[in-house]
Amino acid sequence: QNRARAERRIAGMQHLITVLGAVAALASPDTGVAAQQTGIATHAPVAVSTCAVTDLIGSASYAEFGPPFSSRALQLTFVNTNDTAATRVTFDVASGGAHATITDSGRFTKGAQIERVFGDLAGARGDGPATCTVTAVTFADGSSWTAQADRTFHPDYSRALTVEQMSKAWSDEWNRISPPVVTGGG
Repeated sequence: QNRARAERRIAGMQHLITVLGAVAALASPDTGVAAQQTGIATHAPVAVSTCAVTDLIGSASYAEFGPPFSSRALQLTFVNTNDTAATRVTFDVASGGAHATITDSGRFTKGAQIERVFGDLAGARGDGPATCTVTAVTFADGSSWTAQADRTFHPDYSRALTVEQMSKAWSDEWNRISPPVVTGGG
């Protein structure tokens, strides 16, 4: 019986150490954990001014028009801010919790406003605002630019427990994994 109690206590301590390690990893800003994000840059050579996903739904009022259809379209407006003309621009489009990659090719000179509508946008959902991030640009002179990923860990403390709540949780967990031994009673 003492051996079983000792094994339970060891298992409880191992569990407690594992939980403490996880908490420490989440709380430390230098964990090396990469954020689940695509390339983010503050100084991209292409600026996005419009980014919206629209669900286009057609209802068939008459039988001759066929069954109803649904399609998503991306309205995207951007400007090359670099002195060299861009020939290929790649965007990460986030909408409704999904991501899609869009690449536009052409000759985009500095300051020219480029307005595009991409139909049947696979992967993106929702209707309305989306987030379009420039991830890569190829220029006419053969040079290119690629966004660097933000690999900084950004913990969200908005739902963190207070010290009292954490202490109670640890106490409850300790009592759960190593309940007191009841003896006696004849």
